[in-house]
Amino acid sequence: MDAPIISDINLAPETIASALNAVAAPVLAASTVLDLQPLPLARSNAPKLSASLDDLVAIETSGRLSNYGPVNDRFEQAMLKQVFKGRGCCLSVCNATIGLMLALKEAAHRRSHRAGGYVLMPSFTFAAAAHAVLWAGLEPLLVDIDETTWAADPVEERRLLDRDGERIVAIMPYATFGSAIDLTHYDRLADEYDLPVIVDAAASMGSLDEQGVAFGSGSRHTIVFSMHATKAFAVGECGLIYSADQAAVERLRRMGNFGFEGARSASMPGLNSKISEVVALSALIKLRDFETQAWHRMHLAEVYRNALGSCQLQDARGQRVPYQFMPALLPKGMASHREAIIAAAAAQGITIGTYFSPHIQQQPFFAPLCHAGRLSCTDDVASRIVSLPISDFMTVDDAFRVATFLDGELGRLRCRT
Repeated sequence: MDAPIISDINLAPETIASALNAVAAPVLAASTVLDLQPLPLARSNAPKLSASLDDLVAIETSGRLSNYGPVNDRFEQAMLKQVFKGRGCCLSVCNATIGLMLALKEAAHRRSHRAGGYVLMPSFTFAAAAHAVLWAGLEPLLVDIDETTWAADPVEERRLLDRDGERIVAIMPYATFGSAIDLTHYDRLADEYDLPVIVDAAASMGSLDEQGVAFGSGSRHTIVFSMHATKAFAVGECGLIYSADQAAVERLRRMGNFGFEGARSASMPGLNSKISEVVALSALIKLRDFETQAWHRMHLAEVYRNALGSCQLQDARGQRVPYQFMPALLPKGMASHREAIIAAAAAQGITIGTYFSPHIQQQPFFAPLCHAGRLSCTDDVASRIVSLPISDFMTVDDAFRVATFLDGELGRLRCRT
């Protein structure tokens, strides 16, 4: 695979608009679709294990292939030092879904006086979150989202907490599309309602909060990150649990090793969440260049923000969101045209997705298993959401090409109606 194309990685957001003028001409001058490279929704930038043969040989020679081995220890410590600046604790897991399951089961286990129970979570999220709740023996209680951030609506959260507080076991907000949601809000909820908070931060590895530090750094809550092949920090199948609560992380580590404590005797609920030494090595390799890649994705997002005149974009919080893809809302009245727009984009070599549509409550497996409050904003956002390509391999002109196409299609549709 070719090396990623990093365009103007020091480009400040305020200079993006002028940069667009420089790239517009060659994009619009392209005479045929065949002149343009296909733009998939996501393109994984895999860690180069082939360039680390000595490390692979060392793993083979050691005979230690898993079970929290030395390479895994190096990975956890590297993440703690380089990403979270030495604050808190990190725990690797085989994927983020398993990480959420562990955290939810641990919360339920500590509150064993509550049989079953609800987990307060948004419906505008990926299916893995709801599956994790169900696998932990709990039930999703779905909350509506805010119309600008697309994260859980704090007013609705409190309404449901007041209404169903005795049945709620945990709160599980989603850091929507990597945005740095307000964790101080969840500090207050945790204290007021005496509930654990598990943050689904699947797309947030590399996100920086308003102070410019890694999202979640120093938080007492359990925060679960994904390192799936489709994410910005693409390892393949891998995840990371972070918390400043060392005791909580150590409980989750034991649970991830079959609930063993000391001897091979289970003292708590458990499963196998460990990663192999080869996966840990892949993650270490990925970490080397991730800062550059994360800023590159942020710059592509700024191109979209400046060039997309017809769509509503997320009010994303924090100084950096290394988007997995660029989420955007079609204008009101255009939801019925979404499939036609996606088809027209495909004809131009552009892949457009619809994360998260249908949302959790609209999916046939989950609908009868979930409880929901009012979901009017969720319904609206899900009906109009589109996901636009972003990858380490895209350039500024690629992002401008997508934005120009989408604005053009919306303009033509308006003229017809």
